[in-house]
Amino acid sequence: MTPTADLVIVNGRVFDGSVRTGHTAVAVASGRIVRVGSDERVRELAGEDTRVVEAAGAVIHPGFVDAHAHAVFAGVERLSIDLTSAASVDETLELIRAGAERTTSEWVTGGGWSHELLPMPTRQQLDAIVPDRPVALSDAGHHTLWVNSRALELAGVDRDTPQPHNGHVHVDEHGDPTGYLNESAAELVGRVVPPSTDDEMHAGLLNAQEYLWSLGVTGWHEAILGEYNGKADATPAYLRGIAEGSVPSAVSGALWVPPGLTVDEVPALVERFVGLRERNAAAGFDTSTAKAMIDGVPHGETAALLEPYCTHSDDGFAGELHFDEAAIREFVTRLDAAGFALHLHIMGDRGIRVALDAIEEARAANGSAPRHHIAHLSMVQPDDARRFGTLGVTANIQGLWAAPDPFVVSMIGEERMLSGYPFRTMADGGAELAMGSDWPVSPADPWLAIHVVVNRWAPLPPGVEAPPLPAGVEPPTLDAEHQSLSLEQALAAYTSGSSSLVLGRPGRIRVGERADLAIATADPFALPAAALVSVQTAVTIVGGEVVFER
Repeated sequence: MTPTADLVIVNGRVFDGSVRTGHTAVAVASGRIVRVGSDERVRELAGEDTRVVEAAGAVIHPGFVDAHAHAVFAGVERLSIDLTSAASVDETLELIRAGAERTTSEWVTGGGWSHELLPMPTRQQLDAIVPDRPVALSDAGHHTLWVNSRALELAGVDRDTPQPHNGHVHVDEHGDPTGYLNESAAELVGRVVPPSTDDEMHAGLLNAQEYLWSLGVTGWHEAILGEYNGKADATPAYLRGIAEGSVPSAVSGALWVPPGLTVDEVPALVERFVGLRERNAAAGFDTSTAKAMIDGVPHGETAALLEPYCTHSDDGFAGELHFDEAAIREFVTRLDAAGFALHLHIMGDRGIRVALDAIEEARAANGSAPRHHIAHLSMVQPDDARRFGTLGVTANIQGLWAAPDPFVVSMIGEERMLSGYPFRTMADGGAELAMGSDWPVSPADPWLAIHVVVNRWAPLPPGVEAPPLPAGVEPPTLDAEHQSLSLEQALAAYTSGSSSLVLGRPGRIRVGERADLAIATADPFALPAAALVSVQTAVTIVGGEVVFER
């Protein structure tokens, strides 16, 4: 006998995680879906104490699952100095000034500043605001650190500091550091920044969870667990939140493989990861994924390319991998054999090819294995894009990035720009799709990402204008039909695709499934594609409980 519902949602259109159905209503009891059907059939389960939620014709869908987020880092940043809202240089500097005045900590930290507003910020700009305390601020992409003179002094970084592998300490015409450090150079200062305390990390996690709920996100995958670039390990925050019940969202995480790992170090890393996986699983936290950053980012010319950057046609520089190829093959094969799914950050086409070759070698050595996934996918050769389906590698899509970027075209050229993010080629080749935001690197709003994946264009942030292009270079344009996904494909990737990949559960609106649901402010299937950017989340439900209402 079907129980009386605790919650019924009526007058909507149900997207079940795969297709838009003819159903209009959903009933929930004891945290599970107990009926999906017409309003009349679902209302039969309503009792005196049943809560009825009116969907007003909007789509009812499985909760979004973010397959690549740094939720704890984002929450800590939101509670410190969050520069993501700044629409001008002056606003950025004013937020820093106000944040420095608020905190009594020795170090002034935060992040989210925009490269588009501040292509090459300087220590002098920060010295004018905070001359006597060290300041360290991550960029929005979290691959670059902007610091003041005091921070450089405490880190011992000066004109005599050698340039690190896979990083750059930018210097002025006198040879002195400018305060702009990218990739591994950021760690020169990051290692002396006091890490956040366990209480700060836990507070950041709860702040992030509440914000993600407002976007319809009911679960996510923490993409780095371990010490990274001066940041503390987020694992204790999750274990505490799960133990005390303050994190009812469905979560999982990826253990961090540090750049520069050598072949000889791989066995010890695998043994350590096996122990961590068992300990965390016993506490209810799935960490059966290992995350490695195979290369960097095009903005910093640290993505590993098959052909040189356009800005390096004279010296042939094409970026570098963060590991020796032999080490990549070794840790992929050994982690695969130990049952770990690989979550690989890759943005350059050389990095993609090296990783796919390593996965193919692991498949040959070990047979069937967990679902490995590659995130970002900004440059992928067509033949390599078709290998994803053959090798069973999931495309972990960061949809907001899948639009022509005028800030990068001068570095990689229009041809590579327009052939990037080949989602349709991957899907047509049989690849499974998942979606995530990489928040706080980019906004966590799933509907905005879905808009970009479907339309293949995105508006610039408020107050930002595209920079002038070099002589003879035309603005990049892209036929949306070239590599766009359908709305159905995109919404499925961000719900059931991500859920099955990183949470190991179907993520569908079906009887018996956990009631992690969201209601949009409209039915996106009834809108023109260009209007998808207007869709928001009206209601979010986690485990049968309404946790957000707009």
